[in-house]
Amino acid sequence: MIRKTIFVVRHGHAVSHAETDFARALTEKGIHAVKQTADFIKNFSENLSQKIQACICSAAERTSQTAKIVCSHCRINCVETKKELYSTYSGEWLKQVEESPFETLLLVGHNPTLSELVTRLSGQRTYMSPSDCAIVSLEFKEDGIIYPAELVAFHNNE
Repeated sequence: MIRKTIFVVRHGHAVSHAETDFARALTEKGIHAVKQTADFIKNFSENLSQKIQACICSAAERTSQTAKIVCSHCRINCVETKKELYSTYSGEWLKQVEESPFETLLLVGHNPTLSELVTRLSGQRTYMSPSDCAIVSLEFKEDGIIYPAELVAFHNNE
């Protein structure tokens, strides 16, 4: 049996207008909130036997910025940025987790997909506001994930 821990982070507050939705950047408020989330993640992960090994994030500007802040603060060197995670469904995120060779991952993306992912995994209705972080512990058998997963912690900046 394989156990994985995922830190699921919704991007910080972004500007309301840009040339495209994909190009929307974080606001100053968003940057500040993401730094608070990064502090939470760093403090929480220090108690884990396995540090966060990699980050998987959407390629949108606001998620890339969020991932960069958290990864820098938490010293995560392996970052995979994927365009296909910009507008997708929770099953694609779960596939990324299942296929990753890493046991401890940071995921940075968008709503409603991330709220759906955490709800689907844990069986607990979850809504993720900007900069929120849900920590979920999953167990995998050869034929897939064991449901429900454990919602270990939830950090809300509001």
